[in-house]
Amino acid sequence: MPDQSHLDQRYFVDSKIYNCPFCNRRHVAYSIVKHVEFDWTDEKRCRVFFVKCHSCYKESMHLTFRELDMVASNTAYQRWHFNLASDVDEGATLDDAMFYSVPTSFFVLDVRVPRVLRDLLTEAEGCLKSNFLTGASACARKIVYELAQVENATGDSYEDRIKSLKSVHPEVEPTYFDTLLTIQQLTSTKVHENSYDGWEARHLRIILAALSEVLHELYVLPAVRDDRRKAVLALQKELGGEKAITGADDGDCNEQDGQ
Repeated sequence: MPDQSHLDQRYFVDSKIYNCPFCNRRHVAYSIVKHVEFDWTDEKRCRVFFVKCHSCYKESMHLTFRELDMVASNTAYQRWHFNLASDVDEGATLDDAMFYSVPTSFFVLDVRVPRVLRDLLTEAEGCLKSNFLTGASACARKIVYELAQVENATGDSYEDRIKSLKSVHPEVEPTYFDTLLTIQQLTSTKVHENSYDGWEARHLRIILAALSEVLHELYVLPAVRDDRRKAVLALQKELGGEKAITGADDGDCNEQDGQ
């Protein structure tokens, strides 16, 4: 079966399924509950779509300059769906069409990630959506700096502090910290030299995705593993208790048989 994990990195999977930014459920049904148009400029119209998740019922907002067709749903609950040609990649078409979305991230960062890091990544993604590459680059660099502060990393330079993080977190794949160092170097160069030759939004999108992955690895996965460990221990305790009771019953029966 072909690998389709790239669909998890999108806001929209197709005209009826998306990755909800609120409940963090992937491939969940959605529908368009409201849509409006307004004049962006004298000659340009902007269309706004309010999309509701069928799992958590929260709504996200998406802006586009493109004319996207819709089709009415059969039920009042679902309202409308996008109507796109069947021979196109619907998810890619919709993601490319929306120049701004709220939440700006297709996944709201887990609350276990420190607030200062979540806010900076959200700001970076907002800058990227508006094509403010300098702002997005500066936020990305600031995330690396703040991460070192939050983790009390030691060292006189960014590189030293990132190496310190690598030693403090041996359980984390070392290449993640190498990625942090690369991100810091790239974004620092772009901010200070203000040179964007060959530097496009897609490059920053990759950088922000890498940062999101690093933060997930540092703060979310350990908590998830701990929750699973506690669940296994609780199950083990529960099963052990039942076994002890069963063993006692068996012993009582044997004594009675012996009498």
